Amino acid sequence: MRILIADDDPDFRGLASRAMRREFEGAAITEIGDRAGLDAALAAPQGPDLLISDLSLNWIDGFSIFDEVRRAWPGCVAIMFTGTGDEEVAVRAIKAGFDDYVVKSPKQLRRLAAAARAALTRVETRRGLEENRDLLTQELYHRLHNNLQLVVGLIAFTARSIDEPVARRRLDDLGRRVQSLSLLQERLYRGGDFRRVDFPAFLGQLTEDLIALDGRGVATRRTLEPRMLPVDIAVPLALIANELITNALKHAVAGAEPLVIGVAFRSEADGAPVLEVADNGSGQQNSEAGSGLGGRLVQRLAQQIGGVVEVGSKDGGGRICRITVRNLARPG
Repeated sequence: MRILIADDDPDFRGLASRAMRREFEGAAITEIGDRAGLDAALAAPQGPDLLISDLSLNWIDGFSIFDEVRRAWPGCVAIMFTGTGDEEVAVRAIKAGFDDYVVKSPKQLRRLAAAARAALTRVETRRGLEENRDLLTQELYHRLHNNLQLVVGLIAFTARSIDEPVARRRLDDLGRRVQSLSLLQERLYRGGDFRRVDFPAFLGQLTEDLIALDGRGVATRRTLEPRMLPVDIAVPLALIANELITNALKHAVAGAEPLVIGVAFRSEADGAPVLEVADNGSGQQNSEAGSGLGGRLVQRLAQQIGGVVEVGSKDGGGRICRITVRNLARPG
């Protein structure tokens, strides 16, 4: 247990130190009475578990000490122990992130010790719950990945047993859609952040997988800017990317030049994510995203995320499809 006590009154520092030693036997306590003492504490290799700070010191205020300590050690528990504040200061302290507020006086030392013990217990309980939640989330994601892979396998097995070409092709398309979700989910699991995903990394892997499945050795040109996306945007955009790349491979026919599929992901000046899929071949060159199931799926998914769909001919031949997510005006 490491404790920092910041107060410009050496008598109260000593009283608070004795109260903490009685409450936390063997605690390493550092008393801070000036700027040099604070700087030395901030430079220590190990951070404190508990900060007790006065409000008004003759060289700094308690809120500034709190900010500096929390920047260095975000998990440090903090209690304001002051006799110069009022109810407004107490409310401000709690809103700022202090775990408790205790009115300073010799009679309140027991209250200070109890408040410190309670605050530390709350933090430990919260950390334990968060760790258990993370472990449970990881297990759920792992099982989801396995279940998605099972579904992909069942779809492939069923498709192989069907002789009718159109039905088999539709099942193959469904399998690729589920596989793209499985790939995205794997990125979430490996990244450890279940709220955001490294979308360009996912997009690069998806492109490689789809090109490999195509089997023609199609060349790709990828321009993928680093960007984390929230899951509720990444999932629909992942399905859109799957449809656009698959559609490009399906309908683009190589001409005099070898077929090249271009995949780009970037951010506009206002932070809006932009996904582009282009090809240099000939084939389906209409101004819509496609009239089939895939095209309708792209339009529906784009609507879900406020995406604007633009499809047209590319300079030099071929087609380009651009999805701009307009409802996400800040970087993810």
